[in-house]
Amino acid sequence: MEFEEFEGKTYEEAVKKATISLGVEEKDLEIEVKEVDTKGILGLLGNKKIRILARKKEQKNILEETLMDRKDKIHDTLTAETPEEYGKNFLEVLGKKLGLEINTKISHSNGRLLFLLQCDHGDILIGKEGEVLEALQFLLRLALAKRYKKGLKMLIDINGYREKRKKALTIMAKRLADRVKRLGRPLKTEPLNPYERRIIHTFFKHNRNIKTKSEGEGHTKKVVISLARNFRSNENRR
Repeated sequence: MEFEEFEGKTYEEAVKKATISLGVEEKDLEIEVKEVDTKGILGLLGNKKIRILARKKEQKNILEETLMDRKDKIHDTLTAETPEEYGKNFLEVLGKKLGLEINTKISHSNGRLLFLLQCDHGDILIGKEGEVLEALQFLLRLALAKRYKKGLKMLIDINGYREKRKKALTIMAKRLADRVKRLGRPLKTEPLNPYERRIIHTFFKHNRNIKTKSEGEGHTKKVVISLARNFRSNENRR
C-alpha cells in the first residue's frame, strides 16, 4: 500500500486525519514526518503545518521494523529508551550539529518534563524575545511525539532565560495594570506565546481588581488587561 499525505497544525491532528481516512488505529499505521512548514529560522513563531506520510502496516519481520525511519540523521544516533534520555540526547546532538556544546539537566515540575540547558553561546538558541527557544521546544515536542506516540508536557530553558523573562513580564504586567486603573480602559500586551501568557494570567489570578483574557489567533496572542467589575463598583462608592 502506498503512503498517503496528511496535514495538520499539530502532529496529533495530522495523525487523527490519517486514522479516520485509512480506517485504522494509530498503532496500525506506518508514519513518517514529511515536512514541518513554519516561518523563519528554525520555525519561528507563526502558522505551523505538519505534513506526514501514512499507510496501513503490513506484515514485517523484526529486522524490517527496526530499520524503519532511518532517514532522520539525528534519530539514527539516539539509542535512549526513556523520554528524558531521548530528549537530552536529541538536544545535545542537535547542538553539536550547530557547533554548540550543550549541557542538559533534567527535572520534573507539576507533571511537566523540564530540560535545563547550559550553553556558552545560549543567545543563539534563545533568539529575539525567545523565538528560537520556542521553535527548539516545538521541534523537541514533535520528535518526542513521533517516537513515543503521545504528547508530553515539557519545557526547555537555556541559561535561566525563562526566569529572567518571567520577571520582565511580571514588571510589564504590573505597569500595564497601573495604567489601566488610571485610564479606566483595557490595555493589551505585545504578542506572547502560551507559556508567557500563562505567566500573566497566573499573576493576576487572585487579583480582585484586574481581569485578563487572551486575544488573537495562532500561537502568539495578546493578553488584554482590564478592570474587574468590583473595582468599578468600589470606585463609584467613593
